[in-house]
Amino acid sequence: MARGWSEVPVLRYLILAIAALMLAPLPSSAADLLIVQSSHSQVMDQMVRIVQNGCDTSHRTLVMSDYAVLDLARMVREEKPSVVVAIGDQAVVATKKISKVPVVYGMALNTDEDTLSGNFSGVSMIASPRSYLQLFAAMKLRRVGVIHERKNTGAYIRRAKTMATGMGIELVPLKVRSSKEVQQRLIELKKQRVEALWLLPDSTTIVPETVDSYFVFAQQNNLPVIGFSAAYLAKGALAAVELSRNEIGRQLCDKVKTSRMSGNSNGTTYSTVARLFFNSAVAEKLDIRIPPASALPPTLSMSD
Repeated sequence: MARGWSEVPVLRYLILAIAALMLAPLPSSAADLLIVQSSHSQVMDQMVRIVQNGCDTSHRTLVMSDYAVLDLARMVREEKPSVVVAIGDQAVVATKKISKVPVVYGMALNTDEDTLSGNFSGVSMIASPRSYLQLFAAMKLRRVGVIHERKNTGAYIRRAKTMATGMGIELVPLKVRSSKEVQQRLIELKKQRVEALWLLPDSTTIVPETVDSYFVFAQQNNLPVIGFSAAYLAKGALAAVELSRNEIGRQLCDKVKTSRMSGNSNGTTYSTVARLFFNSAVAEKLDIRIPPASALPPTLSMSD
C-alpha cells in the first residue's frame, strides 16, 4: 500500500527530532559542592571526609598541593557549584577571588574576618569566647592576659572583650606583629598584674620558638595557663578548652545548607560545644579550685 502524502513530512520531522536529541549536550554532572583543600594532612583529610559524608550533597574535592597551577575562579565559573568549601588557610586565600558563589571556610588559623567579602562564612578553630569567659568566671579569674596578632585573632578578641564587660572579667590583650615580640609582651603582662594567661591558636604567637616562654613565665609568676589543646597540660597548663573536629564538621555542613538555601553568608561561627580538660596537679600547686561540672555551662563537657 502506498504511503499517504501526509506520512512523509511526519517521518521526516520524527527523524530530525531523534537526531536532535542524540546530538544535544548531556546534562552537566558538576558537583553541587566544590571542596578546596589546601594540602594533604591527617587533620585536613579527616575534616574533608566529615564534610563529604555529612553535607548530604554531591561533591568534588580539589587538593591545591596536587596542582602546579590551579585556576580556581575559572573552574567555579565552568562547574557552577552551589557552594565552595575552603579547608585550610591556603584554600581560603585562593577562594577570595570568588565573589558570586557562597564560600564556607574551616580549619583556617590565619583568617582575618575583616578582610573577607560578604559571600564568605565559616567555622572558627577557636571555641566561643563565651565558653572561655564562663570558665574564667567559674575559677574566679578576673584579669586575664592574652597575646595575639591582630590579623589572626583580632576580631575574636574584640568579641571576647565585649562579652567580658558584662561578666566582670577584664581582658588584657597585647598585640604583636611577629613571634619575636612575644617575650617582650610577657614582660609587659607581668607589669599589668594579670591573674591568668590565655593561649589562643594564633599562628604568629604560638610557634615552637615561643611555647616554652609562656610556661616559663607562668611558672615564675605562679599564673595559671588556659589553653586550647589538652597537649599543653603536660607542659603545665591548668586547663584546656578543646574543640571536636566532628562538631566543626557538623557546623560547616549547617553553613553549607544555609548558604545553598539563601545564597548568603551568615558570618563566622564559634562553637560552644567543647571538651574541658584540667590538670589537678597544677591546680593544687597554684591553690586553685577546679570548678564542679554544675558550675560550668552544659556545652563544656569535663573530661575524666
